[in-house]
Amino acid sequence: MLKGLSSIFKKDRREFDSFQVEISSYSSMECQLCPRAVFAEQWIFQKMSLETFQKIGQYFHLTRWVLLQGWGDPLENGNLVQMVHLAKQADCSTGLTTLGFHPPEELSRKLLSEDLDLLEISLEGIPRAGQESSVIGSAFNRTLQSLEGFVDLKKKYKSKKPAVKLSFLMTRMNIRDLPQAVPFAAKLGVDEVVIRNLAYLPEERWNILRTFHHESPTPAFQESIDETHRLGKKMGVRVKSYPLKAEEVPVCEPNPPRNVFFSVDGSVAPCMYLRLPKEGDIPRTFLNDRYTVPQTSFGNIHQEDFMDIWNKEPYRNFRKIFEDRARTGMGMMQIFDAISQGRPSGAEKETPPPHSQLCRTCYKAYGI
Repeated sequence: MLKGLSSIFKKDRREFDSFQVEISSYSSMECQLCPRAVFAEQWIFQKMSLETFQKIGQYFHLTRWVLLQGWGDPLENGNLVQMVHLAKQADCSTGLTTLGFHPPEELSRKLLSEDLDLLEISLEGIPRAGQESSVIGSAFNRTLQSLEGFVDLKKKYKSKKPAVKLSFLMTRMNIRDLPQAVPFAAKLGVDEVVIRNLAYLPEERWNILRTFHHESPTPAFQESIDETHRLGKKMGVRVKSYPLKAEEVPVCEPNPPRNVFFSVDGSVAPCMYLRLPKEGDIPRTFLNDRYTVPQTSFGNIHQEDFMDIWNKEPYRNFRKIFEDRARTGMGMMQIFDAISQGRPSGAEKETPPPHSQLCRTCYKAYGI
């Protein structure tokens, strides 16, 4: 017991909350809502080598979580199981996010034996209870069948891990169907349903598909989310959803002072939204206008020691903006106040510093 408490205390004192490691920029899924579909000719397809992962792994003792996720699918990396093993050896909680879950049964068994903590499967379609046995042969239903097999295998081994999450990107095309995912998740034994926004809009088509708003809400969208939460509570399935109104937040979800993104080539970046595996700069649509930001990293694990990269002055200055914003305890502000860098009327607290130019046109800075 004392050993267990010591381990928990040691984890809690780690400097970082998570290392997000992109071990592949490939995916076998033809995802229509992935930037790969937009930047097909510029996309850099790569799998992280075990050597690169081991270089990052020298610092796993500093982080609570190792999350194998990025712009590709970690299941495409043949060293996946060994990578999970190395993270678990460092006493890290470990998770992965896959875009299409259809591993061989042997791989499922190995992931279970490695005590993987979290498995999140991102789906474009909205499954319905009973659909897992229909239209056999489609990629979507192969994913559902594989997921069903994995959950059954987890039950067979009487394992509580990994927690299994189904995540969906909200669009104008599917948001009204979201409640239908809950009965399916309950029947399958999934632990949580996550409803995400299209936070990165690489082109105008995505801007049209987004469901979140700046000023004018669509009540039917919120009603669908509320119904999904109601069904989740009724059926014993946790539901997490992201807000539909874009409002500035003190610190974005990636939280660069506490988390690090390691891209597939070993680059060290503040988050995945500033490091895409593509040639050239990163285009964005924000407030219905087009912007471009540079690919941003502060070093590469192959050329420099990670702590040397972490302590570089440009990286420290970048993080300090978030630290100062958190310190001021800024409340929620209208997005247009953020753009103009004005103080909201009636604000009593110290005005926080504005976001970096790199982040000012990123919707994650506005809670999306």
